[in-house]
Amino acid sequence: MPIKQIDLTTPPGFLLQTCAACGIERRIAFDRGAVDTKPGPFNVPLDSTLDVKVDGEAAPQTLTFASGSFPDFAAVTADQLRSKLNASLTGATAVLNFGGAGVTIESGSTGPDAMVEITGGSARAALGFPSSGVEDPCPCRPRLGRQVQPGLHNVNIICFRRCPCGANEMVVRTWDVCDVKHVGSHFYEHRRAANALAIHFKTQGWLDASCVAEINAETTSPPDVALGLPATVINVPPPQPAPEG
Repeated sequence: MPIKQIDLTTPPGFLLQTCAACGIERRIAFDRGAVDTKPGPFNVPLDSTLDVKVDGEAAPQTLTFASGSFPDFAAVTADQLRSKLNASLTGATAVLNFGGAGVTIESGSTGPDAMVEITGGSARAALGFPSSGVEDPCPCRPRLGRQVQPGLHNVNIICFRRCPCGANEMVVRTWDVCDVKHVGSHFYEHRRAANALAIHFKTQGWLDASCVAEINAETTSPPDVALGLPATVINVPPPQPAPEG
């Protein structure tokens, strides 16, 4: 998932990234949980429902898209969906994403318990939410570290929520030194940005519970790091197209 921009100038900050699988660009807010719809417009079945759990609440909030919810159920715009979600949800806010084409439901709170989960409802497929029951690897705030399976974790993965296309989004901090001949390239600047983000996550305590002790015990940091966070916005140059032939 290529990083395009990291902006921490207004805490807690956000990331712009481009999905490596589908190419969509989206905004990911830090220190809060969220889920994304697919890009609209949406064909929402009349009287369909959506079950949304916010911050781990015991029971989900069930939204019903009843008659009158939208002017045209077969062509619901992202802005119309956002308005409906904001009028119906408690503890979460719907915002436009993907250049205004889609909607992100963000937790209204910040912290380790901030989370948004789509747990059911007949409108899931129409909005681009998985209906298979597969758990999103990161419904909570973005974090450093990931429990791969019980007893096995990776302290170098920076985990983000799943893309609407189904891709699990993450970047990896690196500990080797990149040859300076690559300075200015996407490869060089992206790894520096990812490492800078990992250092910030560690400083803020945005860590996976399975990795807290190991990460906090580290006495060194990755050597290749973009400088300037949090005062400076980091922009990563786009990948260069492969040469023809």
